[in-house]
Parts: sequence; structure tokens; C-alpha cells
Amino acid sequence: MNISENKRVVALTAVFALAFGGIMFYGYGKSQEDAENKAKIAEINDRFAGYDGQTLAPTKQNLKDIKEAFSQVAEVNKGLETELNGYKTYCWGDGKKISAQDFQNELRDSINKIKNMASSQGARVAGPAENLGLASFKNAAPVADDVPFRSFQLKAVTRMAEYIIGAGAPSLEKVYCAPLPDAAAESLNPNSRKALPYFPLRFEIAFDSTRGALPKVLNSIMNDKDFFLTITGIAVRGGDNLPGIDAYSAPAEIAAAGEDLGAEAPAAADNSAAGGFRTVAVRKTGAPDEKVRVHMTMQVLYFTPGKTK
Repeated sequence: MNISENKRVVALTAVFALAFGGIMFYGYGKSQEDAENKAKIAEINDRFAGYDGQTLAPTKQNLKDIKEAFSQVAEVNKGLETELNGYKTYCWGDGKKISAQDFQNELRDSINKIKNMASSQGARVAGPAENLGLASFKNAAPVADDVPFRSFQLKAVTRMAEYIIGAGAPSLEKVYCAPLPDAAAESLNPNSRKALPYFPLRFEIAFDSTRGALPKVLNSIMNDKDFFLTITGIAVRGGDNLPGIDAYSAPAEIAAAGEDLGAEAPAAADNSAAGGFRTVAVRKTGAPDEKVRVHMTMQVLYFTPGKTK
């Protein structure tokens, strides 16, 4: 393989690392660190783009530059692989299979756990959220083959509910767990060539948020080391209508000499808009107790053991 072919192989490796890095490098609450990571990725990308767009002579300096760039990509890949292995390990758990009855017990325990947590925090769990999106399995056992996927989906949803209530959200309003994808059934066949190494399990969650609660929830999601959670969509709607604009009133004429700042403060009656001085703005919105409804569509990656070990 000549140097031109070598550089293209290395460039392809970089493309995969960069594409994956775009997912794995997160910056909620770490804006400076995130900016540095993005700058590093961009620098590596620019370097490989330069290699791919020119014919390189097989000189010692060019070989040195390519090896240096490759080592940077290898370093990025190594970090990403280490982090990804953490998600895989948690997804597989202890490797023991659980029965449909075990899953039902997990579901009931999780439902009670969230209710108790909400009660202790003074929050409310609404009817559409109280069964964590899996109401059909509360009294009827799922198909045995679906248990490992539903169990992992339940764990991810429970974690999200804990993040939301723990952040101080006043209510958990709705949870919906989507049907399992076709990839789940395919992954059960150890000899299947169509089985994917990982695939998403989707769910939706809605909650009321006060000022400051939503950033805490987002920070928790991005810093989760157990679940590879991704927000695929988010909608935020204010719960209060904004008040109308006050009727316009012309300002009173102010004396040309201005206000004597060294004088004693005027009486309250002289501090009105009619006096023409110090008209204080009245807050119309932005109160700490304002609430918004947040609806998020999400997914958590399930890793197929036979394909990712």
C-alpha cells in the first residue's frame, strides 16, 4: 500500500472518529471543556482534509505528519471506546436472564419508588405517568423474549423520572414507551447477520418545570455514565399568557437643571410617575415560580452482547 492509499485509510478512520465524537463530546455545564474538545476535533479534521485533497510525496516529513495525526485520532478513539465500554457493561448487567414475573416486580418497584420520591419532594405524578409508560405490563406479563429489552427500557425511564423529580420539577405529567423495534427480535438470533450491535429503545416524557429545573435535567442526561441517552426532540411551552403592554403615557416634563443627587430622597408622593422622576419598571414575566411544560422524545441505546463484545 503506497502513501496515497495509506492517507485515505487514515482519513476514513478520522471520519468515523469525528462522527462518533460529535455524539460523545457533550458540553452541558462544561462549556469551556466542550469548546476545547470541538476545537481539537476540528483541528484533526482540517488536517486530514488537507491530506486527502493533495498528493503527498513519500518524504520523511510527510510520514511524520501522518503518523502524528493518526496518533491523535487513535487517542480520541481510545477515549471514546473506554466510555462506550461503560455503557455496554451497564446494559448487559450481570448477564443473568430475568423472567417475565421478575420484570413485573421490577416495574411495580419502580412505580412505587417514583411515587415515594415525588411525595418526599412535594411533587406530583399525574395519571398518564404513574405507570412509567408500561401500564400494559403491570398486570399482564410480557412475552419472554421481550423481557431484557423492556427491563432496560424501564431502567432508563426510571432514571429519567428520578432526574426530573430530583431537579425540583413540580410534576411528572406523562410517560410513553414505544413498541420495541424489529432490531430487538433480530438480535435474539446469535447467528443472524442482520443483527445490529446496538439499536435505540424509544420513549417520551413530559413534565412541568420551574426556572432552573430544566437545565439540571439536561445536565444529568448528558453526564449519565450508565445509559447512552439521546434527546431526539424537545418542546417547551409556557404555562402563563404574557400580560398586555401597558397603555402609553407621555413622560412628565423634567426640569432642565436635572435632579440634585445630593439632596435628600423625595417623599413617596413625589416619587410617582406624575412627578416625572424614577419611574420603576414593573416585572411582567420571569417570576421564579413561573412554570413551563416540557415534552421530550428520547432514546436509549441497547447493546447486543453477541455483537459488541
